[in-house]
Amino acid sequence: MEPSKMYNLVQSRYSELASRSFTEHTAVAENVAKAFGYRPSELRSIPPNANMGLSCGNPVAVANLQAGEVVIDLGSGGGMDVLLAAQKVGPTGKAIGVDMTRNMIELARENAKKANAYNAVFLESAITSIPLPDATADCVISNCVVNLVPTAEKPRAFREMFRLLKPGGRLAMTDILVWKPLPDGMAMDLSLYVGCIAGASRVQEYEEYLRNAGFEQVMIVDCQKDLNIYKEVFVDQDEASCGCCQSGAGGSLKSGQSIAERAEVNLNEWAGSFEIYALKS
Repeated sequence: MEPSKMYNLVQSRYSELASRSFTEHTAVAENVAKAFGYRPSELRSIPPNANMGLSCGNPVAVANLQAGEVVIDLGSGGGMDVLLAAQKVGPTGKAIGVDMTRNMIELARENAKKANAYNAVFLESAITSIPLPDATADCVISNCVVNLVPTAEKPRAFREMFRLLKPGGRLAMTDILVWKPLPDGMAMDLSLYVGCIAGASRVQEYEEYLRNAGFEQVMIVDCQKDLNIYKEVFVDQDEASCGCCQSGAGGSLKSGQSIAERAEVNLNEWAGSFEIYALKS
């Protein structure tokens, strides 16, 4: 599928997520967040619908953010990590969220107001071309987003991270990576794509992207989390009649239950949740 079509698919899915009611989705989202390292106290400190159940880790917890720093979150969604980062960098710092989906940006801005996070700002932009000056940030974070970037565009995303960091700046991300090439049935499963697995890179590829962009001291760590927690999300999405995950969306899914929902499919066999660290010298 062409990159433009993949971007449209992702935007459609995440726009729908941003617009829906979170009354019933909150419990699922909380389960996912806790499974990937968020503390209950962190979740209580932000508006409930800032957590959308889309995480594969907790980058703020490992980014070692300091008061006064500028941090950029790539693919900021409902604003969860930006709001948590804003708490860390304090009033003399700034937390900047970047997301290409307008409904997500609007939701995140509403959540920032509710949280009185005046040092949090949100930009509507693709993460491959961000309207910010070179050397803006001390730290770049991202949470399960780069896997949504089409393969042909992934190098651009990493070059943009490098450009935005100050000399001596650091990258602290969480993402889904695959152990081995996915079979065609899984690779073409749209619910697995918007669920951050079908578009994931292999570990070696990810390291090459980082080094080719100019990063040094690259470290990629398997967090050994259970990805099958995502099956709760897939089922919850279908109950909400997610249009992009149904038959006919892009022509890649057959009617009926998606691969992602089948009990016999062990997602951990194919993919894992990783923490990614790197430095710009």
